Amino acid sequence: MKRVFVSYSRNNLDAVTQLIEDMNAVGIVTWHDQALTGGQRWWDNILANIRECDIFIFALSPESWDSEACKSELNYAVKLAKPILPVLVSEGININLLSPPLNEIQITDYRQRDKDAAFALLKSINTAPSAATLPDPLPTPPIVPVSYLSTLKDRIDSTEPLSPQDQIQLLFELEEELQEGRSPTETRDLLMRLRRRDELLAKIATKIDAALKSPEGKVLPPAVRNSGFRDNPPPSQPRPCSKCGAMVVAGSLFCGTCGTKAPASDTSVPPKPRSPKVERSKSRSFICTSGDTPQLIADVKGWLDSQGFDSQQMNAESESLLLQIKKRGGWRDYLGMATSLNILFNQSGDTLTVEIGAGKWLDKAAVGTVSMFILWPLAITAGFGAWEQMQMPEKIFDFIGNRVANR
Repeated sequence: MKRVFVSYSRNNLDAVTQLIEDMNAVGIVTWHDQALTGGQRWWDNILANIRECDIFIFALSPESWDSEACKSELNYAVKLAKPILPVLVSEGININLLSPPLNEIQITDYRQRDKDAAFALLKSINTAPSAATLPDPLPTPPIVPVSYLSTLKDRIDSTEPLSPQDQIQLLFELEEELQEGRSPTETRDLLMRLRRRDELLAKIATKIDAALKSPEGKVLPPAVRNSGFRDNPPPSQPRPCSKCGAMVVAGSLFCGTCGTKAPASDTSVPPKPRSPKVERSKSRSFICTSGDTPQLIADVKGWLDSQGFDSQQMNAESESLLLQIKKRGGWRDYLGMATSLNILFNQSGDTLTVEIGAGKWLDKAAVGTVSMFILWPLAITAGFGAWEQMQMPEKIFDFIGNRVANR
């Protein structure tokens, strides 16, 4: 009986689990990595199973195609001359844009996960060529891939104390992983690791508890991935391909038959507006509710006033708030009276993003709304360098971080 190695992204675990169950049901021996964390032993075990397999299945999805670990596994299988079987398990892949070796191999469509898909899969396995004898000597094994989650784990497990700002940043990054639907099992494991830290702030612990709670114990559904086509989301209903006439699966960006981009849906949701970017700016995100933000901004203004800064507050586009400051006294000649430091506060749920950059001081505090398309082109690069010499951006970030952590 043929032994099958399955390379996949954990974002597609549901589809891959059914894929494996379908193969096991007819007596095909499968192996797939189920470890939550990496390391040299984990990686050596994976490579050993690739060497021993008769067929290498690549569970094709946008996530696996972007995964360094999956790429390394695929490249190693190629060097070992293993029969490779690409199996499409999710939407968002343009088969016409795949690079070698997958663009040279017939792809099995398993997106529907029905009887026809299972029969097509088994036919592909049964007709695959026999595995060649392993080369002697063996090719140099690929190094252990370093994942983003592994980096987060190292930061969480550090023996050094985590500062309040470190805790906030880690929580923000992990919540973003959950919201994007990337590696949910591992992300929840990391949240629980962070929750067990002795120095954890009570507010951070409460946020972690809330992040771990969701309907039926499941994480939030992944955000729609538009693969760069932000103005043309996938259609919500099946529709014929404009090129070959085949029906395009609901939610697919491309026709599964010819790879042509799917037509736009009249009911598509417009892209979420992004907050304006400040030229040569710095930004940080903080855990802060919309109810706490007005008092936080008032605290920032009071602190800046005590440090010898004039400030003015005005509304900006995208429901943001702009705080401009300029230094009173000796720094006026160095910075120039026309140069200010712009602090943009943008609230999204319980996340407050603060962006800081330089620009012209505007005598428009009374106008109510300032167009960011007018404001940001006036950014002065040299002026921001002067503010950095004063270390003001970092001082402001530190002040906000301490205020948020102690609320």
